[in-house]
Parts: sequence; C-alpha cells; structure tokens
Amino acid sequence: MSRQLLMSVDNQQGQGRKAKGEATRRRIVESAAELFHAQGVDGTGLEQILRQAGAGKSQFYQHFRNKGALVCEVAVWWEHRLFASMEDHELDSLDTLERWLLSAIDQLEVEHCYRGCPIGTLAAGLHDNDETTRAAVGQCFRALDSRLHDVLRRCQQQGELSEETDLEAISHFILASQQGAATLTKAFGESRAGRVAITQAMQYVRSYSINGQEQSTSATAKRTPSL
Repeated sequence: MSRQLLMSVDNQQGQGRKAKGEATRRRIVESAAELFHAQGVDGTGLEQILRQAGAGKSQFYQHFRNKGALVCEVAVWWEHRLFASMEDHELDSLDTLERWLLSAIDQLEVEHCYRGCPIGTLAAGLHDNDETTRAAVGQCFRALDSRLHDVLRRCQQQGELSEETDLEAISHFILASQQGAATLTKAFGESRAGRVAITQAMQYVRSYSINGQEQSTSATAKRTPSL
C-alpha cells in the first residue's frame, strides 16, 4: 500500500473518530439539558446523565473537566435553543413579543407545569463559590436581555415606543417578568398566574407608546388638583 493511500486511510479514520466523539459529546449535553431541566442540577447525577446518553465516564472526561463544565455547555445549548425560538417567532413588534413570551408558558403546559425556565433552573442550582458556572449562566441571561433590547429598539423605530423609553430598563423588566411567570407556573402547577403576569407586564410596556404616555399624562393631570 502506497504512503499516499495510507495517509488517506488514516485521515478518514481520524475524521470518523472525530465525528463519533462529537456525536457522543452532543448526546451528553442534550441528555444533561433534559435532566437538569426536569430535576435540577443538584438533583441529577453524572451516572444518570451518562446512562441516558449511552456514554461512559472515560468518554465524559474526554470532553468535560467536571460536572460544572457540563453545566456551562448546557447553558450555551439552551441559549441557542431560545434564540432559535425567537427567530422562529420573527419578533418585530410588541404583539409578536407577547406571543413569544406566552408560547413559553404554552410549552410549560405541555410539560404539565412541572418545569420552569430551563436557564432559570440552572441559575437556581448555582453555588456560592462556583464563579465559572455563574459566569456562563449569567452570560446566557445577558445575551437574552440583549436580544430583548434589540426587539424593543425595533419597536421604538417603528413608533410603538416613544423616544424617551428607557429600553435597557424595559428589557430587564420583561426578562424578570418572564422568569417570574415561569416560576409561578411551576409553583402553582397551572399557568393562569403566569399568563396574567406576562399580559400585565406587556400592558405596562405598551404604556410607553406615544399614545400610552399621552393617556398617562392626561390621567395624571385629572388626578392632580389645581391650585
């Protein structure tokens, strides 16, 4: 067998091993994402993750330093999933933003309201001294907040929000409302409170429209006694 042919065979075998390794890594991350969401980080053992992924410990440590490193990868995995969901909903108005927020509650209903926000669940499992994992989960929230800010800026450019609207404050408010709605849905075991929280939050956001601010100013004027 010629040297060139041997190199070609070695290259193909190397690519095959790499693809197999990437598939194993993906299964581990996806299994961990599912189990962390269902049971929490502390409630999920490494053995359970590997059993669901069909992988062994030696394979795990080829890709991850420890469980904390896996949590970081899961945070990124969920971040990509959430961004894909936002793209699918074509968020270009306050109405589409509200529908997207409510669709997350719909998904929790499909899961019988046993689960909360997957990223919020990761945050709930953070430990005081785990700064690496905290940074990964925090980055996921910051990225989501930034996407919300972009949506609000488009709404502002289209005239749905006044020029004076503090978009950073509103994006923080929407993110906090979404997290609270998911938590209430999980805690109550039904979605009504979560839906009310989202609807009322978006009603408040709409008060920053030009018409909303005019109405608010008018209402304030009516309540303020003349001197």
